[in-house]
Amino acid sequence: MAMSELWVPEAIVCLFLVLPLFRPLVKALWPLDGLVWLPLVAVIITVGIFLAYGFRPECLPILLFAFIYTIANRDSVISSIRSQPSDAFHDRSPLLTLFGFIMLGAAIFTMFAFSPRTGGYTETETARLLKVRGPDRDYCLQIYGQPGRPIIFLVPPEIGSSVSVKLISSELENKGYMVVTYSQKDFDLPFIDENGKKHFSLLAKLPGYLYVFFRGTRFSSANNRGKTMETERQSDIEYLLPRVYGLIGGETNNDELPPTLLVGYGAGGSALAYMNDKGAFASNNNVLGIIAVESRLWSSYETETPVVYRNSPIRRFNYRILVKIVDSLTNLLPKTLKRTKTLLPSANLPVLYLISGRALNYPLLDYGMGKNPYQAIFDTKRLASGPIAIAAIKDAGPFDYQDFPLTHPVYSFALPWLKDTAASISDTASIIGNFASLLIEQSMQAEPEDDDFQETITLIPLRSLISGSLYVESKVMTWLELN
Repeated sequence: MAMSELWVPEAIVCLFLVLPLFRPLVKALWPLDGLVWLPLVAVIITVGIFLAYGFRPECLPILLFAFIYTIANRDSVISSIRSQPSDAFHDRSPLLTLFGFIMLGAAIFTMFAFSPRTGGYTETETARLLKVRGPDRDYCLQIYGQPGRPIIFLVPPEIGSSVSVKLISSELENKGYMVVTYSQKDFDLPFIDENGKKHFSLLAKLPGYLYVFFRGTRFSSANNRGKTMETERQSDIEYLLPRVYGLIGGETNNDELPPTLLVGYGAGGSALAYMNDKGAFASNNNVLGIIAVESRLWSSYETETPVVYRNSPIRRFNYRILVKIVDSLTNLLPKTLKRTKTLLPSANLPVLYLISGRALNYPLLDYGMGKNPYQAIFDTKRLASGPIAIAAIKDAGPFDYQDFPLTHPVYSFALPWLKDTAASISDTASIIGNFASLLIEQSMQAEPEDDDFQETITLIPLRSLISGSLYVESKVMTWLELN
C-alpha cells in the first residue's frame, strides 16, 4: 500500500471537516447550506478507509472528531432535510471555533504523521494464493517465490496474521528463499481468502488476543487462553507442513525435499518449540531449525496453588468463620502463575528465540512474579538442553518484527522501542535469512557425501548485514554468527 494512495481519502476527509469550521469566518460560504452534510460524509469516508485498508488506528481521532461534529450539527442537518435554511453557524462563538480548529489540527497531524511509510518497499504482486480445506477448518496459503529454493514455512502472528508479514515475506523472497505462510479462517485476524480479500469477522477476538499478549505470563485466565492458542497453531502445523511440498508444486519424496526453516510468531513459535521438544520433526530430514518470534512459551507456566487454611476442631468458631471469608475473597482474585522447569522445551533441532529489545531491560531474575514476560525464554536457554539461542535487536519493540513499524507506525510510537523504523523489515528478514543460510551450511558440512541433499540446493542464499544493534547469546551453536 503506497502512502499517497491512502492520503487521497484522508485529504478529502480533512477538506470536508475544515470547510464547515471555516463557514462562520468566510462570508462566501454562508449561503452554502449543503456544508452541514460534510461532517457526516467525512464519517462515512473514514469508515470506508477502515473497510478498505483494515484497522487504521491513526484515523481514530479524526473519526471521533467527525462523529462528534456530526452530532453537534444535527439540528442544522434536520433543517436541511426539511428544506429550511439554518443560520445556526452564526451562533458559534469564536472561542469554540478556535477550539474546533485546535482539535481538528491535532487529529489531522496524528492521521498524517502515522501514515504508512512503505515507499521504499513493495509487496510482491506475484504471491500465489491457494485455498486448502482441512478436516474442520479452512486455510489460505500465501506462497512467495518458486520451487527449488530453500523454504521458509512461516506461521503468522495472531494479531495481524499473514497481512502483517507481507513485506518481510517479500524481502525474504528477494534474498533467495521461497516463503510459505497462511491464514486460518477461524483463528487469524484478519483472514485472507483465495481472492486476496481481508475478512475481519473475528474482530471481537482482538481484546482477548491483546489480553493474552500482555497478561499471559501473569494471570491464569490469560495463560489458559494462550495455551489454547498454542494448541490451535500446533494443529495448523501438523496438518499443513506435511502437505506443503505437494501443494506448492514440488517433490513429496523426503529425500528430495528442499531444506526448510520453520518460523513461528507468537503462539506459533511456542507450538514449534514444543513440537521440536517432542521430536515431531525427526522424520523430516529437510527441516533444519526453528525461529520463534516474540513467543512467550505459555505452556511453561502453571497456576500457583493458593494457600489453604485448614479448619481445626480446636480452633474457635469465630476464627474458622474469618478464615473461610479470607479464603473466599482470595478465590475471587486473579490466579497467578509460576514457571516450571520441567515444562521448558528442550531443543532437538536448533532453536532461535527472536525477542524484543525491551526484554534486555528487565532484571535477570524476577523472583517468579511474572514481571518479565520473557523470563521463560531466558530460563529455557539456561536450563533446557539442546542448541538454543536468543537474539534481539536492542531497539526493537514487540511488534517491530512484523510490518507494523512501516504499515502502522503508531504502534511503535505507542510501544516506543524502535529507533530506526526504515530498517525494521530488512533486519528481521536478514536475521531469518542468515539463520537459514547458516543451518544449510552446517547441514552440508555434516553430510558432505549426501548427494540427494546437495542436489536440492542450487545456491545457498547469501547472508545480509543487519543495521540494528544485535544482541545474541547461545549454547551449543558455536557457529552462530547472525551478523
